[in-house]
Amino acid sequence: MLRELRVRNLAVVDAVTVGFTGGLNVLTGETGAGKSILVDAILLVRGARAQADAIRTGSDVATVEAVFAVPPHSAASALLHEAGLAADENGEVVVRRELTRAGRHRAFLNDSPVSVGLLERLGDQLVEVHGQHEHQRLLEPGHQLILLDRFAEADALRERVAGLVAGYREAGAAAARMRAAARDRAQREDLLRFQVGELDGAGLRPGEEAALRDELRRLEHAERFRAALADVAALLADDPQSAADRLARAARSLADVARLDEAFAAPLEALETARIHVDETLDGVRRLRDRTVHEPGRIDAIHERLDALARLKRKYGESEEAMLAFREAAALELARVERHDELLADQERLLTELAGELRTAADELSQRRRAAADRLAPRVERQLRALGMERAAFAIAVEPGRLEEVSERGLDRVEFRLAATPGEGMRPLARVASGGELSRAMLALKAVLARADGIPTLVFDEVDAGIGARVAAVVGETLAAAAEGRQVLCVTHLAAIAARADHHLHVAKSTRGGRTRVTVETLTDRARLSEVARMLGGVGNGAAAVEHARALLAARGRPSRTARD
Repeated sequence: MLRELRVRNLAVVDAVTVGFTGGLNVLTGETGAGKSILVDAILLVRGARAQADAIRTGSDVATVEAVFAVPPHSAASALLHEAGLAADENGEVVVRRELTRAGRHRAFLNDSPVSVGLLERLGDQLVEVHGQHEHQRLLEPGHQLILLDRFAEADALRERVAGLVAGYREAGAAAARMRAAARDRAQREDLLRFQVGELDGAGLRPGEEAALRDELRRLEHAERFRAALADVAALLADDPQSAADRLARAARSLADVARLDEAFAAPLEALETARIHVDETLDGVRRLRDRTVHEPGRIDAIHERLDALARLKRKYGESEEAMLAFREAAALELARVERHDELLADQERLLTELAGELRTAADELSQRRRAAADRLAPRVERQLRALGMERAAFAIAVEPGRLEEVSERGLDRVEFRLAATPGEGMRPLARVASGGELSRAMLALKAVLARADGIPTLVFDEVDAGIGARVAAVVGETLAAAAEGRQVLCVTHLAAIAARADHHLHVAKSTRGGRTRVTVETLTDRARLSEVARMLGGVGNGAAAVEHARALLAARGRPSRTARD
């Protein structure tokens, strides 16, 4: 429910705060006073497109804030949770739009910046606005289908059909690709078999190229390596004055004197350790020397292998790992190609099964829609007659299509049809409805659908277009009935509608210092009586208009049975 609306610097509004209650809220005032600006403000907080020229002249920024009460287990609450947000401790959420001259418009939920798309999704759960734009939507078959599904309580079934449609289309596309692939399957099979065979024949090993390049480097510098190793071996052991020989003589000399004095034993241990290190180093040098053996033809063989790896890399990947991964993928595809007929048969069976499930679900949805249409049409017709179209006839056509034409909405094409007067014959609503008839058709539908509609706040702008005083009383009762258990906001110029309100707001416009100023006042008692009298045409609060206004207000609690059918 919308609890409060705060508007600053929007159109001719400088700053205004409006409080709302549950039930029927009406906004009245002279033509041009600014009532529709408040509706525009509500549209902004529910995600409508923002325009910089809507900012009040002389201001750079316009803001609109709306305070909504959000029930804890509602669809709106679930959407907030999904977005990582939540209502405050009072169960309220504050929606704010900021418009700037530079075009940098922003949106906030409880002071957290959000996308306008999220505002629009939230707005769809919180408030529904019916004005001339919504009347045009009523002419769209797609929107008519949505209204019928809402009345039929078919949302879950419709979502199931949409899921089956997605699966059916995906399976159909896969089967089509497989059928198309059958035409060049033999050529593809030959290519895959060649690729797998070539990679298998290459005997690839991860890290082979790096090992070959290391070996090639050793072979290409073998003479230099051998000379260096021979020099090291000579210095360590082979020469008469080698390190090993000198360490041995030094150890013998220390051993002789260590027998005379134990103090000489410590250097002897260090010499023995050095001899061990020299021996270990010598063993390592000799092993390297033994490995550095020139094999005739080995260098050529390495070059050939590296060239072969380079050719494979150009075709299959930049490393042995990449080429082996390519081989695995090719082998899997080859297995699928070899089993193509079997896999295609499986896919065709799946497609048939999904088509059967989709047909069953779509037929069930069609049956529910037809049953709902049979219930909804006479109710709307009765409501239209109560709204002054005494001889109108209303029907809902549900025309099923073929399975090949199925969409996420199912098989059906839905069309609302109206005969405004006898003898015309039923025609699509878009072809027969005048502005006033369209407005009444919308009101009739919303009055009937109100109990099936989970939106907590309904806003009606210009719902009284083209209707007279007698019908206005019924419209007022219809709006009051629609407001039971929810909130309805209505902009009206008719006293009979205003008199039905639970909460009456008066919008006025004045000029001060060359600037226009809009105010909104909650009317009670005498002020409300005076406003209803004004709306009846009572110049200067004429006695007849005042008495008529008093009678309308006194009758507010006694709706007619017709309005509740």
